[in-house]
Amino acid sequence: MKEQKVPLKIWLAELRAPFFTASLVPVILGAVMAWHETRIFNPFYFMLTLAGVLALHTATNTLNDYFDYRSGNDLLNREANRPFDGGSPFIIDGRLQAESVYRFGVGALLLGIAIGLFLAWKRGWPIIPLGLIGVGTAYFYVEPRVKLASRGVGELLTGFCFGPLVVIGAYFVQAETISAVAIMAGIPVGFLITNVLFINQFPDREADLAVGKNHWVVRLGKKKAAKVFVVLVSAVYFSVALGVLLRILPLFSFITFCTIPINLKGVMVALKEYENSPRLRPAQALTILSHLTTGLLLSLSFYLSEL
Repeated sequence: MKEQKVPLKIWLAELRAPFFTASLVPVILGAVMAWHETRIFNPFYFMLTLAGVLALHTATNTLNDYFDYRSGNDLLNREANRPFDGGSPFIIDGRLQAESVYRFGVGALLLGIAIGLFLAWKRGWPIIPLGLIGVGTAYFYVEPRVKLASRGVGELLTGFCFGPLVVIGAYFVQAETISAVAIMAGIPVGFLITNVLFINQFPDREADLAVGKNHWVVRLGKKKAAKVFVVLVSAVYFSVALGVLLRILPLFSFITFCTIPINLKGVMVALKEYENSPRLRPAQALTILSHLTTGLLLSLSFYLSEL
């Protein structure tokens, strides 16, 4: 039976492009730091790095949708606050075929691998181990034989991949070296994206529990997880302050503290509404906003330190 042609807007929605800021922020940060330390900035390699990271991000989103559909996870989820959590609705409602989504995800993964190999050839072999971690996490995050998300390491790997790993990789592509600055700056960005993932797991908890997707919100329960969320948000600013005090990050990095009111409001909502998924939506939106604004302010701090 021939598949019906799917409108482009459906595929664009399936990719969940608004979440691509998770890829954009660390790539910008890595490139800005490389310019700050070496005065090197190659637009071609910057765009290629961004394309590679976005390809792996696309693969992560689509493959997760496929595997969550196959496990029955998304079919069980009645509390999802889409588009923040709960996966894509397009396989469930029949507008996209599951196998088509899987093939698309694998294609995006192969594109990311091809870009990574080209960058490794042109800029240096350290790109390969960084890329292998990213590729492995993208495919096996909810793949049923490995299910990284169910083993208590999903949050850690997501934070590492969209934090230090991408920042170090983007820095290396420009400067062809790795520095303590890139490592340190990647840590708060890692916490920022971990916070996005963590708060988005609250509405999914019951469905995830039913299929054995035992991430930390499932393990802790929503009440304890809400308190852990406060710690994770605090860790963003603690890591920035530590970097400044160690004289690794510039003094201007304290401008990231301007986003504390955003996170404070999100934390207050989470502590009050952790059991009420619809009312948790503002906390989810504010956490995503915090990731974008805090990450860009951290990048800006390196530029301001030159003035």
